[in-house]
Amino acid sequence: MLTLRQRAIIDILSSEGHAVTGRELAQMLGVSDRTIRSDIDELNRKSQCELIKASHRTGYSLNADALKIQQNVKKETIPQTSQQRCVYLIKELLFHRQEINLIELQSQVFVSGYSIDNDIRKIRAMIREYPGLRLVRSKNHLRLEGEESEKRKLYKKLLARETEGNFINLSAIANIWQEFDLLELKDALEEICKKYDYHISDLAYPMLMLHAGVSVERILHHNFVEEADCDARLTKRLEYQIANELFQKIAELYHIERVEDEVSRFAELLMKKNNLYHSQSDENLDHLTQLILQNIQTRFDIDLSGDEEFVNGIMSHIRLLIKRLHQQVEPTNFCLPEIKWKYPLIFEMAVAVAGCIEESYGCKLNENEICYLALHLGVAYERSSAVRRYRAVLIAPNSYITITRQCMNSLVQRFGNRMEIVSRYNLFDERKVLQDSPDLILSTVSLQHNLNVPTVQISLFVSAEDESRIFQTLNRMDKVRYHQEFVQQVQDIMRPELFAIKQSMGSRDEILDFLCGKVQAAGLDNGSLKEYVLHRESYASTSFVYGFAIPHAMGSFVQKTSISILLLREPVKWGDFDIRLVVLLAIREEDNNVLKVFLDWLFHIVSDRAKFAELISAQSFEEFLEHVIHVDK
Repeated sequence: MLTLRQRAIIDILSSEGHAVTGRELAQMLGVSDRTIRSDIDELNRKSQCELIKASHRTGYSLNADALKIQQNVKKETIPQTSQQRCVYLIKELLFHRQEINLIELQSQVFVSGYSIDNDIRKIRAMIREYPGLRLVRSKNHLRLEGEESEKRKLYKKLLARETEGNFINLSAIANIWQEFDLLELKDALEEICKKYDYHISDLAYPMLMLHAGVSVERILHHNFVEEADCDARLTKRLEYQIANELFQKIAELYHIERVEDEVSRFAELLMKKNNLYHSQSDENLDHLTQLILQNIQTRFDIDLSGDEEFVNGIMSHIRLLIKRLHQQVEPTNFCLPEIKWKYPLIFEMAVAVAGCIEESYGCKLNENEICYLALHLGVAYERSSAVRRYRAVLIAPNSYITITRQCMNSLVQRFGNRMEIVSRYNLFDERKVLQDSPDLILSTVSLQHNLNVPTVQISLFVSAEDESRIFQTLNRMDKVRYHQEFVQQVQDIMRPELFAIKQSMGSRDEILDFLCGKVQAAGLDNGSLKEYVLHRESYASTSFVYGFAIPHAMGSFVQKTSISILLLREPVKWGDFDIRLVVLLAIREEDNNVLKVFLDWLFHIVSDRAKFAELISAQSFEEFLEHVIHVDK
């Protein structure tokens, strides 16, 4: 059993990632150099190996391989790195617990108080860009306070970081399975499709190959279900022929049987991809699918309702899942540790989906089944992000084809999550480039043109300076595109009769009486707005340190979404802060994205103190609106 100080030594060396002198360790832990030496000798003795290496020149460093062996038993259930612990803590605070007991946490994750303190500092740094969030430590308890919209923004940022390039990247998906080569199956499918002149879009391939991988894994371990009959209409389709040849190839490659049900399901997915297949309606399954989509939208603010690949795939998967449960077919634990701990936020979404299935069918899923669901969700989420990528055209003379190819690979590797290179040309031809409808032009030569498209000149070797220029350009494009979305919404819901400038007011309640009265007078609310706004305020004040407050309410009592504005020449105390700008949002349930869009814009504005000063100094509605919709390009 290690002492807390010995755990702290390991955690410090692990977190630092480089050698630390004995004197530095002693200062951090408040003990003598001699005590540190004794602790390290004891650690190496207990580990029966050189867990911590000593150097007279550089100090102490951790033997990562030895530590991995020591922790191997705990690896599947305990977050190991500081980053994993940070994500674990945030996930727990977002979805499972209002507060965490830090003493209990130390024993749960087997680290010292020093490491927990270090993790808390990192989390505070992570949420610094969300002014509406606060990580509050009260004695030995930790809680996350703030706006729900801000919590969702934090979750989605962590989610994007977690999934980046892992689920649309077929190589990453292929690494899940060790018993067979998924890329070999993809090559086989491509050959068969080429034979029949059958087209599959790039975005459809990850989900299809995911299904193929799951099917092969199930067959290898005899965890599949058999149907009594196969739809005769299906067997006459080209998609069935393609699926049949693919699974015959799989049977040959891995010496396994061909399972008719797996062939049929794969054929159905191919047909659904082209909206060609309409199976007999299953009202329970249709209802469950809608419940899942609504749950993901409501709980995680992620809309997958327009993703036919996901909807078709999840329906097909659940249909088989229910059959497996009825036939008591237990899925193997083929990827549980990797999925659960490498992608904990995707796994959290899968847990929510499992809850919907349990609610509809009364069956509780085990972690292995939830892992299957997580794969579907990972691909769907990353595909939804990929759809929003910018279209880029690369102008690069073909003099050095190998270097040019390397240039493209570097761009995709670095910026593939934000843009796709739709075409490469040796020379700039305005007619051809226009046909590609690019959002961005990258060129390895000096280029002047008349198109209203941002253009960045880069080198063939994509230097750090090139990456910086591309990154800055993409950020400016994000700003413009996002602002356009905001302007379209705000011009519809911001009205002059809901705008006012006053010298001052007596209190928060007086302000709310005034603004809610304006909304009701305009016929946009049935009189319940203030009640719901105050109910929301009872959880946490909507005022912020920057000098503004955003009281809000959402529900069927709102006739039409509106924004009511009050500018105060003298600040009024609201919660903990003095505020001069009050933005009252009355949101219909159908417009639940308005709060997120408006908050995103407002927090961007307040980060620029000069622009915020202009906003709150406006002398009229027209001037205020101009400051709202204007953006520096």
